[in-house]
Amino acid sequence: MDVTSRLAVVGIAALVAFPALSEVPDMSRRPLGAESRAGVRSATAPHALAVGAVSHLLLPTSANVNGAYGAVFKTKVSIFNAVDATYQIRMGLSVADGEIEARSLTIGPFETVTFNNVLQDVFGYYGGGAIDLDSGNTSHVFIVNSQVYVDTASGRYTTAVQFADDLGAVVPARPGFVVGVSINGSSRTNVGCASNSGYDQTITFNAFDRNGYTVGSPFSFILKAWGWGQVSYTGSLTNGGILIRATQNAVCYGVEVNNLSNDGTFQLATPF
Repeated sequence: MDVTSRLAVVGIAALVAFPALSEVPDMSRRPLGAESRAGVRSATAPHALAVGAVSHLLLPTSANVNGAYGAVFKTKVSIFNAVDATYQIRMGLSVADGEIEARSLTIGPFETVTFNNVLQDVFGYYGGGAIDLDSGNTSHVFIVNSQVYVDTASGRYTTAVQFADDLGAVVPARPGFVVGVSINGSSRTNVGCASNSGYDQTITFNAFDRNGYTVGSPFSFILKAWGWGQVSYTGSLTNGGILIRATQNAVCYGVEVNNLSNDGTFQLATPF
């Protein structure tokens, strides 16, 4: 049975079946690595080189929390099993103190599992954090779509959140860049990182203007092993950028949020 036919068969069941979640057996947290792309992506294959189906990814931010101006932020995550096999995906939740919980998701061949409020549905958690997804098998690849959303009187506003594999990680020799962001009376910018390391590290932010000149003073904080942290970057900035440095390994991002609508624009920090 080909993928198209298989999708037609499992699609109806996926709409009504609740995903099978359980305690994680013996699989422990591990850093993102190139093996997650093994046999799946190359420059000449019909798969994306930098973003695509992988066996291990890090979703750098998610929310189930009350925000500014009366907003209630939630996170929708859809996971598609891209192969004809049933397997388990380890889902680990990281917060400021590190990874605090992990659950195991059983997913069937070509099945799509959707959580409309992933932090509540999977972990029963209120707050913000990062989510590590790992099948532990290079043949068991999946595709993820994620969005943070807020429902308002004017409808739903969503912010697409891009995941990262090891190519998206900020390391000491390769800082990350978030560009074209503003901090003023109309918008605010949050900057955050999810650790991809079993060691504590220091994250440092530097803002720069559109001409590349440093704005204000650097800001640093300690990111715990496998932890997550997000801060509101203060000061004034118009269409500038933020340079992010890590002393170990982390996936970082910036989100520019409209102060009136709470609509946000997510940008995965580009390592360079």
